[in-house]
Amino acid sequence: MRALFDGLSTLLIRRPAVVVVVAVALSLVFGGFASQSVTDDGVAVDNELTDAQELIDERFGDPQSVAQLVVETDGDDIRSAEALRASLAVQQAIRDSDLADTLITEGQQPPIASFLGGAELAVQEAGLDPAGLEDEEVRALQDQALEQLPPQVAGLFEGLIGTGEPPTAGLILVFQDTAGLDDDGVAELQRELGAVVEQVELPDGLQIETFSFGLLLTGTDIGPEIGRLFGTALLIILAVLAVVYWVRPDAGQRRRIGRRTAADVGLTLTVIVLAVVWMQGIGVLLGPDFAGLIGYFSPQTQIVPILIIGLGVDFGIHLLARYRSEVGDGAGPETGVRTATGTVGLTLLLCTAATAIGFLTNLASPVDFLATLGVLAAAGIVAAFVLTMTFLPAVRLMLDRRAQRLGRLPQAALGRQSDATLPRVIGRSAWLAERAPVPTLLVAVLLAGVGGYGFTQLDSEFNLTDFVPQDEPLLDTFETITSEFNGGFEESTEILLVGDLPTPDAHNALVASLDRAGDLDDVETLGGQPDATSIVSVLGQAFGDDQLAPQLAQAGVQEDGTVADDTDVTALYELLLAEVPQADEVVALDGDDTIARVTLRTNAGQDRAAALEAGLQEAFAPLADEDVEVTPTSQEIVQARIGEDIEDSQIISLLIALGAAMALLVLHYSIADRRPLIGVITVLPVGLVLALTFGTMALTGIPLNPVTATLAALSIGIGVPFTIHVTSRFLEERVHAPDGATALRRTVSQTGGALAGSALTTAIGFGILTTSTLVPFEQLGYVIVYAIVFSLVAAVLVLPSMLALWDRADRRRHPVSAEPPVSSRPARV
Repeated sequence: MRALFDGLSTLLIRRPAVVVVVAVALSLVFGGFASQSVTDDGVAVDNELTDAQELIDERFGDPQSVAQLVVETDGDDIRSAEALRASLAVQQAIRDSDLADTLITEGQQPPIASFLGGAELAVQEAGLDPAGLEDEEVRALQDQALEQLPPQVAGLFEGLIGTGEPPTAGLILVFQDTAGLDDDGVAELQRELGAVVEQVELPDGLQIETFSFGLLLTGTDIGPEIGRLFGTALLIILAVLAVVYWVRPDAGQRRRIGRRTAADVGLTLTVIVLAVVWMQGIGVLLGPDFAGLIGYFSPQTQIVPILIIGLGVDFGIHLLARYRSEVGDGAGPETGVRTATGTVGLTLLLCTAATAIGFLTNLASPVDFLATLGVLAAAGIVAAFVLTMTFLPAVRLMLDRRAQRLGRLPQAALGRQSDATLPRVIGRSAWLAERAPVPTLLVAVLLAGVGGYGFTQLDSEFNLTDFVPQDEPLLDTFETITSEFNGGFEESTEILLVGDLPTPDAHNALVASLDRAGDLDDVETLGGQPDATSIVSVLGQAFGDDQLAPQLAQAGVQEDGTVADDTDVTALYELLLAEVPQADEVVALDGDDTIARVTLRTNAGQDRAAALEAGLQEAFAPLADEDVEVTPTSQEIVQARIGEDIEDSQIISLLIALGAAMALLVLHYSIADRRPLIGVITVLPVGLVLALTFGTMALTGIPLNPVTATLAALSIGIGVPFTIHVTSRFLEERVHAPDGATALRRTVSQTGGALAGSALTTAIGFGILTTSTLVPFEQLGYVIVYAIVFSLVAAVLVLPSMLALWDRADRRRHPVSAEPPVSSRPARV
């Protein structure tokens, strides 16, 4: 491995311009592919729930959508004359618009259902003029109508009134035919509906908002938000790098040092920007349009550039710090490059490998975009490493050769870099490793135990609405629907039925299962019956047809929807499919197995979705006993399952990441230093980082979600490089120092100072995420800052204590005599 870096340094010294040209050329190539990137807004998951949804969509489609018009007052009772007139005006505007043809006029529900539907029917039947009605008259008409209407219809209208006392909000449901439209097409149709509603002139104190999840999730673009975060992170890190790279100039050299600082800052940021371009190009090449190894980019993977900023900037800091130290000690630029690439380069390679392994553990995630995110982040980190080891030193070498020829190389100023305040302060922490290593480690173990307990208290969740900017106005409307209407009328749960359903026993079991489902708290009912669409409801609709009713009775169909033991249920279903248009939306006779769906209106949300799924499985047990496969599924159930899978996969990811990083370092230190135990010692403090970070997440109420679930990879990516730098420098210092204590002081002072600067830039870069209007990204910002702080503590306090104990034991077994640097060994910093 050392020969590889020797060859690289030779290439850099002999042909720096060629290295720069090749790096730029590759950047142009990857940039060309990056321009072909495709962003997929979906969240792909592969399990039996999504398989059921795909089968339902394939066989039945989704021929209708419902838009919810949320009507609110400024605090007055919504059951008012003004609200009635506004509702009628909105409905008339819709019927007079081009959208009238999209209204569903067939079926059991009206095409437009209003919160004052009872009063509207009463006004229509009595021929009353709405303009002359008073508030009390409207309420009386509404109450009288609800008493006279069928229970199911009355129940629907009652559910459209808010729960306040008095109610200040109401819903108007608009059912539209969306057959043949994809999600974007449905959302566009609902936007047109919203535009029509906005044209209606409303009285003061009354507001109407058009809402659907399609509008909420497709109407926002998080691209500008990511761009703002990325740009702000770059600007902040630019300022921090200027502080990190600044050295105290000699008299009259302030401008020269300023130019050098600006050049180093520019080089570091250029490497990061090019690494992002490489990552995007590699992502396209690995994506569905080329290699097909990963998925498309998604809104969630747009965070990867920010991850590359935070993690990749460390590479430049460490390489330039070592290079400056060598030049400041009197070496020429060529020697500085050779030493920096030969020492720090190997360490950075280990850091890159460990970080990439951490991110690649996301391949075990059940969420496709997390797997894609892991590959993209690994590719970006590798790109940052390659560019840091080639482009950055090549440009720096060319600049310093020119400065040396002109006599402008500020070697004396660069030599004072280690005298900065930060290295001196950090260096004092070596006292704990020298004087109290055992108590330090005992405290660390205690804190790890506390953090581990915190991990057991973490919640896991996945809400698509979290990926909507929190300043989106529709989120306020969604909150109104949630609080006033128990989640609204848009949530539905579908139950896929596959098996020999057309038998009397199975059909009657379906009727019994629907009755049992109506007893569940989170299943909405109308008139005491579950608000469900199924072959049973189609059968009930057919009973209202004067021509079909006699045929159904002759076939053995009872009024409660059950059938006689000798009924030919296959023939019955075929009759319904031929005569009732809605039948093909709920059942498909497909050879040996019949496929059917039951659609229930539910209000579980994600919090109770798992309980609803279990309850429906129990409710439909009679049908399952007839060998019919029952699969409840919905967006909420899928999201709840994703949350559970993320929590379950987190332990696996942690074990894989830590195990792989440990195996890598054990192998490296076995070959390089014949000290395999050093690999174990180097990784163990990262366990503390993970435990403390998880514990702090639990303490601050941050859950595991698809974004914070990358913590295992991030902790490896942040913590392992910190500990590798300390261990590698200690082993180097140990050869030349008279004792282990001196080696530790030098290590913590020199490398600890660089790590503190690196931690500062990384924390600030990632800290910008805390300003995000996207909840998961905001939470990730806090989590990463926690991990950075704990990684620095583990690297400069815990790891030195472990190395001190190991050094004492190792010196007793293998006495070490200090050696001065030789020409074949890189010079000590």
